[in-house]
Amino acid sequence: MNKLLNRLVLGSALCGFASLANAAVLEVQAEIRPDPLNPGSAEIINQTPQTGYCTEYPGNCSSKGIRSNSFSIAFTSSGGIAKDHVIPFGFPTTWRRFTVQHAVIPGETAEIEIRIAGVGTRYRLSRTVQAIVGLPADFPVFDSHAYLWQPSWVEATGSCRQVNDTSQGADDNNTDFTAFWLTPQNVTTCPRSPKYNIPGMTLQRLDVHYELRAVRPEQLISGDYEGSYTYSTSGDFDMGVLTPNDGAMTFNLNLAVKQDVNVKMSADSIALAPKGGWMEWITHGRRPEKILGDLRFFILTSTPFKMDLSCSQPGAGTCLINNGTHEVPVDISVSLPSPWVDNADQPVARRPLKIGGAGLEHLKPAGLPTRQPSLLHFEVQQDSVATMHDASSYRGIVNITFDSDI
Repeated sequence: MNKLLNRLVLGSALCGFASLANAAVLEVQAEIRPDPLNPGSAEIINQTPQTGYCTEYPGNCSSKGIRSNSFSIAFTSSGGIAKDHVIPFGFPTTWRRFTVQHAVIPGETAEIEIRIAGVGTRYRLSRTVQAIVGLPADFPVFDSHAYLWQPSWVEATGSCRQVNDTSQGADDNNTDFTAFWLTPQNVTTCPRSPKYNIPGMTLQRLDVHYELRAVRPEQLISGDYEGSYTYSTSGDFDMGVLTPNDGAMTFNLNLAVKQDVNVKMSADSIALAPKGGWMEWITHGRRPEKILGDLRFFILTSTPFKMDLSCSQPGAGTCLINNGTHEVPVDISVSLPSPWVDNADQPVARRPLKIGGAGLEHLKPAGLPTRQPSLLHFEVQQDSVATMHDASSYRGIVNITFDSDI
């Protein structure tokens, strides 16, 4: 929740007013805090604990600014993999769009996009790599794995890129090998083919580096959003003859939105006076019909917000000003420039601002804000002016809250 509280002193001179939930579901915890001055470029910050490749090779990941999460999905060959058979290793690298729902406000949704920007796995051979390649049992295990494939899993292929020169690792058991590739948006496959017949092979897990972005971050309302996106492991991912033991992998997104309200008041006090000034009272002794004043402010943000009112001297829904022995109410209203509207998409022109904020619970831009000034209107009505004491100053304090947590 972000609140911006503006304290106004009213015055005049009348005289003076003053981890994985299960095998193939990842619970993603993320946060977004749009910059009020540049809200359209807000970054989603992923706070999900990492698993998989980046926990085993943290230096490789930190050097590239990537992260990984591991899904316990195994891809297994039903039989052997013949020499020169191409395994496509196809990945969904383009942006996919899905909808998330505000956890508190019914019907309030946002669009999020996700893409797979890196993929890794640990494969396990049914025999030692030296036995498959026909090398002595004591031959270096890393080199043996390199001889097995064309191109080697140590190398980049096509548009797939290595994390760095040490982005792969051979296990001392002579059967397991870990790899990870970065997958730009133009990638469709990262193909590999064995140079020898492989009697059996399993990809033991699927590690992914995924990216998230909000379609219109400036329209997000503070609070939590929830939604999910599911990939097909036999359609969106293409491992050729390697068959997955789970048909889907799901990302459950829990997105905390923390918008900042940025409002600049032109002043922190205002003096109320009759329309046209005090001369009629001074020269002719005519009591004014109304005493009023406007205060400009500027909304330097595009996040939706609500307004509320509190007072040092609260009255029946509004604020009071007094001279120490006598008090009168001040009617307060607000006007916002286009494209700001209320939740019913209606313009906000001299909309009453009451204690409790009724009618101003959800103010939002219907387009790109223009940074034109907004106005707070203050009025003491004629029947109240008629009761005010001559040669006296009336004062009061008004607190106006702008709150993005709606």
